Amino acid sequence: MDAFVQWLQATPVSQAIVYQTWIWPLAETVHFVGLTLVIGIAGLFDLRLIGFFRGASVAAVKSLMPFAALGFLLNLVTGLIFLIGHPEQYVHNPSWWFKVLFLAIAGLNALVFEAFVGRGTLHLPEGSDTPVAAKVIGLVSLLSWFGVLYWGRMLPFIGDAY
Repeated sequence: MDAFVQWLQATPVSQAIVYQTWIWPLAETVHFVGLTLVIGIAGLFDLRLIGFFRGASVAAVKSLMPFAALGFLLNLVTGLIFLIGHPEQYVHNPSWWFKVLFLAIAGLNALVFEAFVGRGTLHLPEGSDTPVAAKVIGLVSLLSWFGVLYWGRMLPFIGDAY
């Protein structure tokens, strides 16, 4: 892994990220906006699956998910900028690996929803409760996104200091 870190740090893209003073703060700002979209919209959808906000149909809340996908895309791009700029701060840090783990859990959970549960819940009318499987998926999603948030915030505080 150290060879990869050294190679990545030597690339022109990594050097530009490190030495152009505007790139990192801009990426931080865009990352925060993306996080707000993901947590805000996916969190609302998860809460609806769990059983809150029954005044809105599941389909109506799910119609907002393209904004969460946009937020995820913003975070993916800016996260790659962070990784390319300072790979040494990430690849040896257990917080980063926990963040990646929770991202994987969130992604797999979303796939399970789409493959097995989504169709049955999208036709529920306003006021309807969701099935237990949807509640479990909503809870797992909510917890996994908060895991991503927590471990991402812990990056500067836990792990190897460089």
